Amino acid sequence: MEKKLVFLGIGIILVTIAFSGCQEEATSVEKIFEDISFDSNILELVNGSLDITKDKEIITRVEITLYFKNLLDEDINVEYVVEFCDKNDNVLYDKSYEIKNLPAEYTEMSPDIFLYHEENVADFDHVNIRVISYEVIE
Repeated sequence: MEKKLVFLGIGIILVTIAFSGCQEEATSVEKIFEDISFDSNILELVNGSLDITKDKEIITRVEITLYFKNLLDEDINVEYVVEFCDKNDNVLYDKSYEIKNLPAEYTEMSPDIFLYHEENVADFDHVNIRVISYEVIE
């Protein structure tokens, strides 16, 4: 009887260890923001979302909400541009924005929000975001 309990205890421990390894792997999440393209070694796009309004399946309004993190070890001013594009990557509308005095390794607490509702908004497909310039604050 004692041997059965020992084997049962060892079995439970081994199963628990095996499943804990699987659980760790399952929790790794890659950040993918649908229809938003961004690549930078200065800023990280921590969260990005698109809100698309349609009237009878025709796009009438696009709103993008962005949260960035400063990846540098220094305080910076940074300027970036948000480009609303069609399927062929033609820019339909763009808007530049400047973040002043973004502290080192700091994540924005309030979002940057851009609204696009111009004449050719029905052709909208995706957003490209590009860092234009940055300067280190001394």
